[in-house]
Amino acid sequence: MSENQQPLTEEKQTVAPAEDASAEIEPTALPDDDAALTETPKADEEIADETDTAEEEPDIDPADVRIFGMPRICFHGAALGIAAGYILCGLVGILAENTAGTAIGNLAAKSPSATVWAVACAVIGYLISRRFHKKRLAAKEAELAAAAADTPE
Repeated sequence: MSENQQPLTEEKQTVAPAEDASAEIEPTALPDDDAALTETPKADEEIADETDTAEEEPDIDPADVRIFGMPRICFHGAALGIAAGYILCGLVGILAENTAGTAIGNLAAKSPSATVWAVACAVIGYLISRRFHKKRLAAKEAELAAAAADTPE
């Protein structure tokens, strides 16, 4: 059981007597106006501290984020390749059933397992997306080089 599902102890199970429930409720004391004014700047300082820490964090380009050690675009290409591999395996299986007895049907029936299709297509997707990633990095370096050449020293 989790903390929220534990049974109540004897102390918590006892019900308050009826006379305690009918007792007068005392109004809570309101803070003085001066005390309320002194607490407001503290809250403002805490908010300012939180915004300062947010400003100190460097901005990271989403394209530079790495997932499982791969650039983001390469991970997405591999994931897309896995999905395409399973779809292709299914289509080849349907082709094998519908064309049984023909040369194409016999060839499709000898196709490897779905895992082989998925891994092969994942590798192809990774290689294609890696090429796009390298082109993006080259364009980024060319842009930085052009910006560096334009700035007078």
